[in-house]
Amino acid sequence: MKLYFLSFLVVFYSCINRTSNAIICTMEFRTIAIKVNGDSLHRFFTIRQNTGDTIRFNQGNIFNKNSYPVLDDSYQSRIVNNTENFRFIGIINDSIVVNELFVIKADQCHIQYVSGNLEVTL
Repeated sequence: MKLYFLSFLVVFYSCINRTSNAIICTMEFRTIAIKVNGDSLHRFFTIRQNTGDTIRFNQGNIFNKNSYPVLDDSYQSRIVNNTENFRFIGIINDSIVVNELFVIKADQCHIQYVSGNLEVTL
C-alpha cells in the first residue's frame, strides 16, 4: 500500500511540474562575438539602438586576438522576451573601421543571435 501511495505521489508531482510555468535555464554564459580580420581594434563598444546605451567590454573579454564581444548574457535581463538592434563599433586610432548592425533577442535565459555580420575584413 505504501508503494502504491508513493508511486501516486511521484506521478502526481510530475504532472504538476509539467503544467507549471517554471523555466529551467542552462548554466552556460552566451556571448555573441564578431571576428575582425586584419588589424587589431584599439577600442570597441556596442550601442543599443533603442536607448542609445553604450555597452563596453574590457580588453580581457577578447576571446582571441581578433574576436570581440558584441553582447553577452550579462545584458539578457534588459531585453528579456524582446528583439532589438545593436550596433558594434570598432576603432583603430581615432577612426571607426567597423560599424555593424546586429539583431539580438533574449528569452528568459539567454541572449540569441538573430542577424548581423559575424566576420568582417578590414
